[in-house]
Amino acid sequence: MTDRAPPALYTIPPGTPFVDALAAGLLDRAGADPQALSAMRVLLPTQRACRALREAFLRQSGGRPLLLPRLTALGEMDEEELVLSEGEGAGDADGEGALDLPPALAGLTRQLLLARLIRQRQGDDTRPEQAARLAAELARLLDQVRTERLDFAQLADLAPQDYATHWGDTLAFLTVLTEHWPGVLAERGALDAADRRNRLLERQAEAWHRDPPAFPVIAAGTTGSIPATADLLDRVARLPQGCVVLPGLDRDTPDAAWADLPPSHPQYGLARLLARLKVDRGAVK
Repeated sequence: MTDRAPPALYTIPPGTPFVDALAAGLLDRAGADPQALSAMRVLLPTQRACRALREAFLRQSGGRPLLLPRLTALGEMDEEELVLSEGEGAGDADGEGALDLPPALAGLTRQLLLARLIRQRQGDDTRPEQAARLAAELARLLDQVRTERLDFAQLADLAPQDYATHWGDTLAFLTVLTEHWPGVLAERGALDAADRRNRLLERQAEAWHRDPPAFPVIAAGTTGSIPATADLLDRVARLPQGCVVLPGLDRDTPDAAWADLPPSHPQYGLARLLARLKVDRGAVK
C-alpha cells in the first residue's frame, strides 16, 4: 500500500461533548443506509469509552434501534478482535493469527512471582509484605519499559559518576528484572502484558498496511500516549477509508508555545502525537 498524504485527522473542539459529537458525525456519515453504520470499525481508548459511545448513539437516534459499529477498546485489544479484523480483510502474510502469541503474565500472579524472586535475592531479611511492595514497584517499572519499547541494556550507563556506588546497588537489585525475570517468562511460556499489547497493536497496524480493510475505520478519543497505539493511529489515518478524531485539539495556542509545551500541559499528548505523525496542527480538520 502507498501512503497517502496528508493523513485524515479531525478534531472535536474543546468544550463539545466528545462522544455525542462523534456519534452524530458517524450517523451523518452513514446517512440513510442502515448497514453503513454497522460496517464501521471504531477504535476507542477504553471499554468505558465504548460504553459511552453506545449510550451517545441512543441519545442521538432518539432511542430508535440501530445496528451499531464494531467498537474496540485499544487498551484492551485481544486476539478475538485482531483475528476478526484479519477475517474481514487484513490477512496475516505468514498465515498465522494473533493466537500464536503467548499469554500475558500480569496482575497478582506476576506480583507474587516477582516477590518470590526478590526474597530469593534478598534473603529472609526481607519480609513478605516488603517483598510484595517492591514487587509492585518493579511491575510498574517493567510496564513502563515495555510500553515505551525500551530495554534494560543501557542501565549501567545512566547514572552520573558521583552516584556510581548507589547506582551499583540499584543495578544489583534490578537483576531481578534483567537476569531472572526473562527466565520466569520463558518457563511459563508467557509475555509481559504491556509487551503482548504492543505486539497485538503492531500486528494490527502491519495487517492493515498490507491489506487495507474494505470498511471504514475510525480511531477516536485517544492521544496515542502508548507508542504502539500512536503507530496504529498513523496507519488508520492513512487508510483509504480511515480517519483519526482527536479529542479537543487547541487551535489557539501560538505556534511557538505549542512547540514547547511541557509534559504537564493538557495538550502535550496531542502535540506529541502530531509531531510523531509529522502533521502540522493546522492540517487537522
